[in-house]
Amino acid sequence: MKTKRKPRRSNRNVRDAVISSLLFLLAFGWISPKVQAQSTENAFLAGERLTYGAYYHWHLLWVNAGEVIFTTDTIKHNKNKQWHFLATGKTFKAYDLFYTVRDTFESRVNFVDFAPDYFIRKVNHGKSSTLHEYAFNSDENKISSYIKREDAKPFRDELIWKPSTADMLSTVYAFRNYNFEQLKKGKQVNFRMLVDNKTEDLYFRYEGQEQVKTRNGRKFNCHHVVIKLLGGDFFPDGEHMDVWFTADQNRIPIKVETKIVVGSVNAILTDLEHIKYPLTSEIK
Repeated sequence: MKTKRKPRRSNRNVRDAVISSLLFLLAFGWISPKVQAQSTENAFLAGERLTYGAYYHWHLLWVNAGEVIFTTDTIKHNKNKQWHFLATGKTFKAYDLFYTVRDTFESRVNFVDFAPDYFIRKVNHGKSSTLHEYAFNSDENKISSYIKREDAKPFRDELIWKPSTADMLSTVYAFRNYNFEQLKKGKQVNFRMLVDNKTEDLYFRYEGQEQVKTRNGRKFNCHHVVIKLLGGDFFPDGEHMDVWFTADQNRIPIKVETKIVVGSVNAILTDLEHIKYPLTSEIK
C-alpha cells in the first residue's frame, strides 16, 4: 500500500513565510488591549517613531532583509479624537531581487478607552496582494469586513464583536500599557485578537526580566514575554514568539524573535524618536 507524500513547500511559499514573519511579526499575533489591570497612562506620545531591522537567521547565516517603521499620531474622525497608528514594512533593494515586500498596517482607536474603530491591512508580496479592511460598530457589537485577494472577487462579511477583541496593530500599542511588574514569572494571561476575519483566543506567558543587547551594541533591561501564536505550514505548534519590552515606562519592544520551520526571524530596534519617558532601562 502506497503512502501519500507530504506536499513539498515551494521556494516561493518559504520566502513568503520568511519575509512575512520578518516584516510583521511585530504586528501579527500580539496581545489584546483589553487585558485587565493596566496603567492609566499611555506609554507613548503622538509623534513617536520606532524603526526595526528585520533579520532572517538560517544555520550560521544572518540576512538583513528589510525594515519596519511604526508611527503614532492623533487625528479627528467624526468629531472624535482618535489615536492613529501606522506600520509600514519593506524589503531592502538588495533583497528585492529575490522577493519584494511592501506592506502597510493602519489602525484607528478611541483616544480615551482605546476601543478599535477601523483597521486596514495591505499586503504586497512579490506579484500577489491582499487587502483586509475592518470597521468596528460599538453600538451593535459587530465588525464589518471587506477582503480582496489578488484576482478573486471581493468578500464582505459581518462578524460578532466578541468582548476584548481588537485588531492586530492597535494591540501592539495597547499592550505597551501593561503593568508587567505585577506579574510573577510563569504567569499565563489569555487574550483575544481578530486575525483573517476570525476571532482567535490565545495567551502569553511572562518570563521575568532579562538583559538584551541590540545589533548596534546598546543594552537594555527588559521584560521577557513568550506568546502563543497560530500554527500553520511554517510556524511550529506551541509558544514560538519571544518579545522583550524595555523595563521602564515606555515599554518599547526592543527585540522580537520567532521560530519558523526554515530557521528563525528577528525584528530588532535600530532607532527611536520622540518617546514619552526617559529610557531608564538602558544600561550604559
